[in-house]
Amino acid sequence: MTKGDLPRVLLLTDADVFAGTERHMLDLAGALADLGVPVRVGCPAPSPLAEKVGMRGIEVVAIPKRGMVDFAAVKRIAGMLRSGEIDIVHAHNGRTHLAAALAVSRAGRGACVATQHFLFPSRVGRRGPKAWLSAAAHRWTTHRTARIVAISDAVKRAALARRDATQQQLHTVLNGMMAPDPAALRPAAAIRADLGLPADAPFIFCAARLEQEKDVPTLIDAMKPVAAAFPAVHCFIAGSGQERASIEAQIARHGLSPHVHLLGFRDDVLSLIRAADIFVLPSAVEGFGLVVLEAMALGVPVIAINAGGPCEIVEPGVTGLLTPPKDSHQLASALQQLLTDPPLRQRFGSAGAERFRQHFTAARMACETLAVYNAALGQGGNS
Repeated sequence: MTKGDLPRVLLLTDADVFAGTERHMLDLAGALADLGVPVRVGCPAPSPLAEKVGMRGIEVVAIPKRGMVDFAAVKRIAGMLRSGEIDIVHAHNGRTHLAAALAVSRAGRGACVATQHFLFPSRVGRRGPKAWLSAAAHRWTTHRTARIVAISDAVKRAALARRDATQQQLHTVLNGMMAPDPAALRPAAAIRADLGLPADAPFIFCAARLEQEKDVPTLIDAMKPVAAAFPAVHCFIAGSGQERASIEAQIARHGLSPHVHLLGFRDDVLSLIRAADIFVLPSAVEGFGLVVLEAMALGVPVIAINAGGPCEIVEPGVTGLLTPPKDSHQLASALQQLLTDPPLRQRFGSAGAERFRQHFTAARMACETLAVYNAALGQGGNS
């Protein structure tokens, strides 16, 4: 790569699902391409990410999911680096981070960049020999990584506290996303009709996996006084997970079955968000909280927890409300405040949409990520 050229980039994951990280990669790839950056996406193919990337006209490099270390992928990526097809390997999970670092070391050129998407990576919870091996692999990989992108300052602080990387290596690039296309969403009236909701029934919506870290039980507890104050209210929760049975039991125990409904996995979450009066995310363990940003982009007022990434997205009292972690009383109070004040909901929604346009676009994210690539090649890469 010569001075002034744009780096050639491979965004890399071996995930075969389409969740928040893969959505981030899709939007980053599209926005980098819009800047003129030659970008490819390495991922399993077929997979939802490969299909969506291909629909945007971006080249897919098929990387199967093979155990902890995929030496075939390492060899292939190293060859792409040596030939000059790519200059940056940008990894988005632990296994591909290791593969990227190995490929750059083997090729002797280019740079490894990684994004940390989580406050607490899965390796943090490992114990015994697995923990030792994981820590050793992480140290080796980090030593050969030019730059690490944190998706929020909260993620950066957590990584620094664990001594996962140096201050110089870590750069915060707040998540951004492509604006939702209203024409691609189902009308709010159709969504309400499908859910059996009258046009004037208060509609609270939450999209979260039914896992411990999402803390949906705090929302269920909060709904008991909310339903008592607003007998027509309905709260719909989209998401699946291991906690479903216990959450169903909690709903029944509180007598909330007429008011709280579990929808399971839905592929129309954006349409559901837009149809809602309020979006709420009760999780206190969010590295960023992309779904909160989606609600703001759609002009829906949000309630989130005053911890982690949402603190960097929501302006309390301007675009929504933040409540303390695991505090069902404060969450109930916030829900009732918004339910009783439609003009306030409108102001929060409008301000949230404007905040998205000013600070959280995929274009801004791509520009800042490109600066990280240039720093990696200038100071930490071999080109």
